[in-house]
Amino acid sequence: MSEMKKGNIDVNELYKKIKNGSNAPQSEDDVNKFINENLSESQAKAVKELLKDEEKTKAILNSDAAKALFQKFFGGKGNG
Repeated sequence: MSEMKKGNIDVNELYKKIKNGSNAPQSEDDVNKFINENLSESQAKAVKELLKDEEKTKAILNSDAAKALFQKFFGGKGNG
């Protein structure tokens, strides 16, 4: 059973899809499509609910885990 099916998000796999594909999300519609196609229904719902709450989203983006992901994704350029 894949990590996605178990309820965990495989960030490395998502990263590969974004980095290697020309279908990287560019607009809100693209983001929603990407979320729907790459996450389970419950994961997609949770992510969309989170993104609706600006304060929660900011708190997560400022977390150490998010900063580590930004460093991985952008080669140490940070999130700002």
